[in-house]
Amino acid sequence: MKRGLVLNLISNIMFFVSGYALHFFLGNTMPAASYGIVGTIITVLDFEYMFVSNGARQSLASQISRRKYDVRDVIAKTTLFQLLVIAVFFSIDFFGAPLFGLVLNDPSLDFYFKVAGFLVIVNGLQVILLGVNDGLQRFGISALLSTFYPIAKLGVIPLIIFVFRDDPVLGVEVGFLLAVALTIVLGCILLAANHAPLNERRPERIPFGDIAKHTLSFSFFFIMVSLVLSMDTLVVKAVVEPAAMAGYYTGAMNFGKITYYLLQAFSTIILPVVAKLIGEGKRGEAVERMQQFLLIAFMVILPISVIIAASSRSLLSSFYSQPFTVAAVALSCLTFSNFFMGITVMLNMVLNSFGSSRFSDALSIVSLVVTIPLFIVSAKYGGITHIAVASAACTGTAMLVSFARVRAKAGEPLTARAWKTLALNAALAVACGVLFHFVTIDNLLLLALAYVAIFAAYLVCLPLLRIVPLADLKHFGSSVYSSSR
Repeated sequence: MKRGLVLNLISNIMFFVSGYALHFFLGNTMPAASYGIVGTIITVLDFEYMFVSNGARQSLASQISRRKYDVRDVIAKTTLFQLLVIAVFFSIDFFGAPLFGLVLNDPSLDFYFKVAGFLVIVNGLQVILLGVNDGLQRFGISALLSTFYPIAKLGVIPLIIFVFRDDPVLGVEVGFLLAVALTIVLGCILLAANHAPLNERRPERIPFGDIAKHTLSFSFFFIMVSLVLSMDTLVVKAVVEPAAMAGYYTGAMNFGKITYYLLQAFSTIILPVVAKLIGEGKRGEAVERMQQFLLIAFMVILPISVIIAASSRSLLSSFYSQPFTVAAVALSCLTFSNFFMGITVMLNMVLNSFGSSRFSDALSIVSLVVTIPLFIVSAKYGGITHIAVASAACTGTAMLVSFARVRAKAGEPLTARAWKTLALNAALAVACGVLFHFVTIDNLLLLALAYVAIFAAYLVCLPLLRIVPLADLKHFGSSVYSSSR
């Protein structure tokens, strides 16, 4: 479990590092309005990926981990249902492209949304491979594929420079298509090289209705996640003037999502790990695993949100340019919004492992009803700052409600050490707030060094305050080293 978590964290770090390298190139070579168009296309794709990707992947991981049904039957029926979902979203993008341009007040989006439909196809097929590896608990292979894809995605840069110089938006889409296609080829090769577990036959076949139910349940939940994390960008594009504000908000959103990307590593592993323990009747051990995941998330990921929120103005000005600092307050809110949502996803994966999906369904429905009108009103009367505040309020509420449900259904999610970690992060927030109030850093390299120094000082406090005993750190390090050999 620890090795898988470390590898998936590394893959997610590579995902956002390569992504920010790409956005650094785009944000500094394109006008803010054009960059806003790229952000709009990516936002819609992220929304569709949430539905197409997470439903099938999490359903496959859960069903395979339980070892109840025949593995090949589960894969075949999930793939069939996934193809139906892909067909729906491809049709929406391709045939509904003119409507996207009309709603988002930009006719040029018509062609780009037609091309985006093909991205839905390849991405939907890629996640079948990831779900199979997660279910077999081959977290290393999943991490490898998740690391390979963002590196391959950097091919967008030479494509734009040498091939699509006059149409960089199309260059981004073509580069993404090629990156996913190469990842699928690599995934098929790795799966074929070690396919023995797929040959294990079980007499019981899973009903297609169960596949549809579980996949849609996960998908609807991640639709809620996508709405809260992505719909605000579309609302800004459609409502807020001038058009450059969409570009500034895209810049804030890119950094705000860092913590969510990292927490996806936890969400990917926590479902199959806890589901396997529940399937084996080890409920107490399952609760302990949940507590461990949440403790690590609060210790390692939460301070990143705290530091980014305190230094948002310096980060935007040094990475992009001074005009982007208009989105500084928005970034401070969005980094916490994404952390809250990441924890919400983890908690709901735990609930699904314990056989409770109705709560996630209800949470999704309520969020769908509340989020969109709240975002529209916030953006119309308060601009990008108010819509970011609304985002943090929605995700914070969803997280607290999910904590209450987990406590009632599974057990106490937070240990005493987790509460100590929260207190330490509160102290870190005060210290960083004071520091960046009096010190402005406009050089990206110096800011990165400051981040390293602050995070190192924070890590030193963990054993000093006995949040993480030194013995635990040594055991964790040795176990990761030995398991990776």
